[in-house]
Amino acid sequence: MNWIDIILILCFIPAIISGIRKGFISQVASIIIIVAGVWLSYEFSGQLSEWMSGWLHANENVIRVISFVVIFLIVAIILTLLARVLEGLLKIILLGWLNKLLGFIFAILKYALILCLLVYVFDIINKGGAIIPENVLDDSVLYGVLSHLNEIIFPYLQGFLTSF
Repeated sequence: MNWIDIILILCFIPAIISGIRKGFISQVASIIIIVAGVWLSYEFSGQLSEWMSGWLHANENVIRVISFVVIFLIVAIILTLLARVLEGLLKIILLGWLNKLLGFIFAILKYALILCLLVYVFDIINKGGAIIPENVLDDSVLYGVLSHLNEIIFPYLQGFLTSF
């Protein structure tokens, strides 16, 4: 264990705090909001911009951006309200603690995935120990674990991305 492990452990502190504070429902909802918001905005901003151009006299690109943002905000508001209703239901049936526990676990996994991505990019940049010597990285327990996870995760991710 070395200073790299300490830095990586410190990166998990926000995960622990946000996971417990926000809970599982809120964390999953935030990811769904981004994915669904971008996808629905992309799919329907053209139609909305055509409708808006009839009464909003501006550049076509400006109208398209406005429609994208409007759709994204509507999706975000609706899904946020749904998440709050679900969280309220969990509190009513006394499962708020489960929401917090699952939120903690989900946040740890989410941050681990983000750190895996950062390690993956850093490995590309750090070829031959250009920034941090290889022996220092080899002595790090967490860096080794994240590098190993990259070998498992990223072949699937690359296959998934090329399917589009």
